[in-house]
Amino acid sequence: LMKLSKLTKPELEEIFRNANFTEEEEKVFKMLSCGKTITETAQKINVCDRTVNRISKKVYEKINRLEVKNG
Repeated sequence: LMKLSKLTKPELEEIFRNANFTEEEEKVFKMLSCGKTITETAQKINVCDRTVNRISKKVYEKINRLEVKNG
């Protein structure tokens, strides 16, 4: 998995504009792109680690579809 925190702001903005994230996915995307851990993210948005893992999986799937489309 790519680390979102290693991407540039323009790269993150491009993903954010085009991925059509749900509200939860948006929160997880933003936290992970700031370098927060799964546990930190879970605590911040009041869910368990497993839920953040499930949401982040959806986030990465959408990012991968964008890369395939634009690749």
